[in-house]
Amino acid sequence: MPETVSKYRNTGYKNTHKTNDKKIAVALSGGIDSWAAAKIMLEDGWDVSGITMKFFTGSFNQEDVYKPLYLPKDIEAAKKISEQLNIPHIIVDVTEEFEKMIIEPFCLDYLKGETPNPCIECNKYIKFGLLLKKAKALGAEFLVTGHYCKIVKSSDSDFFEVKKASDRTKDQSYFFWKLNQEQLAYIKTPLGYFSKSKIKDMAKKLFPLIPEKRESQEICFISNNNYYDFLSKRSKNIKEGKILNTRGKIIGKHKGYPFYTIGQRKGLGISYKKPLYVKEIIPDKNIIIACEDKYLYQKKFTVNDINFISGYPRDKNFRAMVKIRYKSKESSAQINILDKNTAEVIFDEPQRAVTPGQSAVFYRNDTLLGGGIIMKSKATSILV
Repeated sequence: MPETVSKYRNTGYKNTHKTNDKKIAVALSGGIDSWAAAKIMLEDGWDVSGITMKFFTGSFNQEDVYKPLYLPKDIEAAKKISEQLNIPHIIVDVTEEFEKMIIEPFCLDYLKGETPNPCIECNKYIKFGLLLKKAKALGAEFLVTGHYCKIVKSSDSDFFEVKKASDRTKDQSYFFWKLNQEQLAYIKTPLGYFSKSKIKDMAKKLFPLIPEKRESQEICFISNNNYYDFLSKRSKNIKEGKILNTRGKIIGKHKGYPFYTIGQRKGLGISYKKPLYVKEIIPDKNIIIACEDKYLYQKKFTVNDINFISGYPRDKNFRAMVKIRYKSKESSAQINILDKNTAEVIFDEPQRAVTPGQSAVFYRNDTLLGGGIIMKSKATSILV
């Protein structure tokens, strides 16, 4: 008898639906995680179809600016997975929408001196926006992905909640903070109950030909993590400018402020007795402020575009654990809701390199509460 997924299950995983013969679509990228998600749902008795997003057809005039998110080999791998699982496979081209909803805002944010996180926007508007709508239009009851997090019904209400993955080293709940109840009601993330090592082991035994994609924190549409090349070709007016210290003294020259982010050291090209880092970016003056590491810490900042997964908290002032970037550690903080769009975050201990444009995400234990986009401070650091 062939091995099955059941052998690899964690005890926490279970199918919570009484009937599971409904149609679902699994977002297939051609890698191990999406294959495993499809395999798990098949064994639970669902009628599974694979659906793959296709970005960038090469129809743009700007050469070498774009990197296809799903290369022909990835689409071919997704097809092979579908054949191995004996499920239908659909390719959805979202090139035009991705350009307008993700890439254009991404470039504009950099020109504002911010450091955006396009993966969060992609989840909101592309994967669980356009792709989810396409899946539902094809008759699917749910869209399934290979994300490592859990979506569950609250024990205290009818709201859906996002929980951290069982494998905390691979937890991706951070990227779900912008989603709403209407989206969460139609998403399944079965890998939230598995460890990455078990998924890899399962794939090697059940489908040894599946490609093991290189995991990366790079932005998927920027080749070789080359922001300089990408932004230079997208924005022709980027110019060199001055680097100042916190007293307003010129200490160097930068290549263009959009090429830098808060806390960055590499590329400053400044000789000083101690390492210097980007503390602040002032776009309207084409200036970068640099400082020593000890001056990069702050306790208080404001976020906008706030969203709470299961509705606004009962209290406008509450405590939470907060992450200011995906790979940062959670730190305890006071959250004060200022209005329907903004909130103030006050950490108990100062945090390093709080970066405008990045997401500050709020947790209570293993539950994702919500988050917001870190805003720039109105005041500059120049002490003259």
